[in-house]
Amino acid sequence: MNNFNITGRITKEPELRYTRENKAVMSIDIAINNGKDDTTFLPIAVFNKQAETIKEYCHKGDMLGITGTIRNHNWEDDKGNKHYDYSFMANRVDFLSSKSNSSSETKTIKIEPKNESIDNTQIYADFGDSIEISDEDIAF
Repeated sequence: MNNFNITGRITKEPELRYTRENKAVMSIDIAINNGKDDTTFLPIAVFNKQAETIKEYCHKGDMLGITGTIRNHNWEDDKGNKHYDYSFMANRVDFLSSKSNSSSETKTIKIEPKNESIDNTQIYADFGDSIEISDEDIAF
């Protein structure tokens, strides 16, 4: 399985572009705090409606939770040197907090779920009948 989950802050104002097919695309740089004096910076590709939403509501310093996939790109140049590169592509972006421009305090953004009823049997239909969970199996 190829998934990543990160939480980090946007390092610069998001810039939205459109492909020739008029699909929204953006690359945002995310700073991930690994501890004191240890930060990882990743470029994350975001597409379609998520990219447009980030452009509209997110700014430098805002914290995002991102789930996605990693793609590798391997190629050989004209001189025979091998090159390796990786792309981080977002599948889901959650807005966790907004950093205030006037102070260092953080404000949480509340995202309301859609008011829809969900048929749990449909969600788990792909698992078949092989999983059974009783009330005793639930820890809470």
